[in-house]
Amino acid sequence: MAHDTNAETGDWLARDEAARAYVVGATRAVESLLASTYGPRGSTSLVQTVDGQQVPETVVTADAGRLLDAIERGDGFVHPIAALFVDGLDSVRRGLHDGTTTAALLAAGLVEEGARLSESGLHEGTLTVGYAMAANRAGKVLDDLARPITAADRDRLREVADTAMTTDLSQSRRDAYADVVSTAVAELAGSTEGQWFDTDDVSVRTRAGDGVALVRGHVIRRRPGAHETSEKSRLSFDWTPSVEGVLSDARIAVLERDIDVEETATSFGSGEGAAVSLGSAGAVTAYTAARTSAIDDVAASVASLGVDVLVVRAELDDAVKNALESRGVAVVDRAQYPKSDVHRVARATGAQVVGHVSDLDESKLGRAGRVTERRVGDEKWTTIGECEGPVFTVVVETPTEQGRTAHERLVEDAVETTAVAAMDGQVLPGAGAAPLAVGRDLRRFASGVQGKEQLAIEAFADVCESLVQTLARNAGYDPLEALAAVRTAHADAATDPAPVGFDAARGEPADAWELGVVEPRRVFSQALDSAVATSEQLSTIDAVVSPGIDLDELDPQIEHD
Repeated sequence: MAHDTNAETGDWLARDEAARAYVVGATRAVESLLASTYGPRGSTSLVQTVDGQQVPETVVTADAGRLLDAIERGDGFVHPIAALFVDGLDSVRRGLHDGTTTAALLAAGLVEEGARLSESGLHEGTLTVGYAMAANRAGKVLDDLARPITAADRDRLREVADTAMTTDLSQSRRDAYADVVSTAVAELAGSTEGQWFDTDDVSVRTRAGDGVALVRGHVIRRRPGAHETSEKSRLSFDWTPSVEGVLSDARIAVLERDIDVEETATSFGSGEGAAVSLGSAGAVTAYTAARTSAIDDVAASVASLGVDVLVVRAELDDAVKNALESRGVAVVDRAQYPKSDVHRVARATGAQVVGHVSDLDESKLGRAGRVTERRVGDEKWTTIGECEGPVFTVVVETPTEQGRTAHERLVEDAVETTAVAAMDGQVLPGAGAAPLAVGRDLRRFASGVQGKEQLAIEAFADVCESLVQTLARNAGYDPLEALAAVRTAHADAATDPAPVGFDAARGEPADAWELGVVEPRRVFSQALDSAVATSEQLSTIDAVVSPGIDLDELDPQIEHD
């Protein structure tokens, strides 16, 4: 490593080979972190981190996006190049909920190949042009390889959902999850005008058990608040059902704010900033009577509208709640985890969210065909179902109580990925078929390119084909034998490009369409685009300047608690 030291400023400088080694070392560190998660036989990683409230948390996941999120919640990526590299994956990680590992492997491979070619004398500008030519050609290959899909194609949507759930699930459970996810996406698409629809209208709820169901409507989860962590607090939480039995054809009102009767409870005090002054026993009695009367008036006005269920984001005072319930109005308050719950209820039932109880009238009420409530673990679920609005809840039962969070996120990601396929209308064969087809085509394309860009295009092809090696390695097979076998299968295929990938279960080449391994076109396309953009940004770095820091002492590792 070349150091340029100035005694006064303390500047430190790494150039050329040393700078490229610094960049490659960081990208390799992130790649090695994610590579083991690639494919259906990917491994699980454990991260000691913190949650959103900075409470220590242990995350066990086989999902690359969740893994990166867990690290960033902790110490994060302290190495500057690693941080840039991970930022380059954000469009895939946060936008698609799938393809993060693919993007990381492609980007790291392109950076490493670029460094190798630069050391051989290839100019960074030529490398960038060659990569751009390869990416453009890859788009044409994917156009030929892709097949159309519609929201009505339930079988194909089911295959997309199944493929997205790359984790260790029993086949029966995987089939059940995939079936309900495809149904939810198809129903949401069918209930929405236009090609685009909002996946926020599909929620996922999990509980221990062995079943799965789709609710047309929303399930509100209520639990003790974050401040109620003691066992005493949890026991004091009101577990009594607000809705007794099954409430049919219910009229729903949705309120965002608390019902505050203090302003109308008494006339004590006057002027700006006045407060109630209780200087005698008579004043207390008068105030109590006035407040009780005000609560009764509010409860009576709500009941007179025909409201059966009042959904409130805030927590209501016990006196207000009791008054409402005594008049036959079931109160579902503390509907605040997440805050969007009340708006989902409104969209499902056709109600309008109001800020103040005085704004309620019959035109702002919605309807639900069936409302029930039950306790599920440490949560109280209110199911507002059989609604007309395009809002759905996937209820998934998991093998264990501890696995609920992991399965919830798994199904959420499957919903997002399946929705992408339905909205875009194009899918690709999975199991590594797409990168293999791209790699094979690029080798032929490179032979017709005049100039040094040919070298960059061939390197691009190598990186694409390396994905199947990682896929085979994670499944326990020899990566070189797997690559040779799929290359031969592509050469012998009846179509070009061929949908031939690597069957991780049997360890041999197979037609991905026949396997039912299918992914949205956008997942691989976006992973490819992100990888090219990230590698272009990092491959053009020929100097690293770190004032006051000895680069020899800065170890490019991913650090976390």
